[in-house]
Amino acid sequence: MHYSRKRYQAAVLILMAIYAVAIVVLWPHVREAQGLTAKAALAIAPALPVIGVVWLMTWRVIHSDELEQRVHLIALSVASGVVASLSLIVGFLGASGVAAPRDDALIWVFPSLCAVYGLTRWGVSRHYGKGSGE
Repeated sequence: MHYSRKRYQAAVLILMAIYAVAIVVLWPHVREAQGLTAKAALAIAPALPVIGVVWLMTWRVIHSDELEQRVHLIALSVASGVVASLSLIVGFLGASGVAAPRDDALIWVFPSLCAVYGLTRWGVSRHYGKGSGE
């Protein structure tokens, strides 16, 4: 099965809409949920559509041409390095008592990774003359 750019974007949009609904409707009830199973289910629910998007992205990269794969992998490498380095810095600041990261700080790792990946992919695509990277 081949996902066209339009079909891929539609699938991502649907999954992100499901994520938004989960955050707005389910997430506010996590702390008040009774029982570990209910609390865990509510806490994990918003991650499921995001995992679906990761799967779609992976599938798309695997089925792209070699240049597009190179662009994706360079962007992913840079994003991973930047976010890992920042996470390490925040960890050391927290462990030393200089700063106290919030309990929900890990929630921002994936969105940060996506943001750095997107910016890097855009820049690398321009470098290779692929315009928008599509």
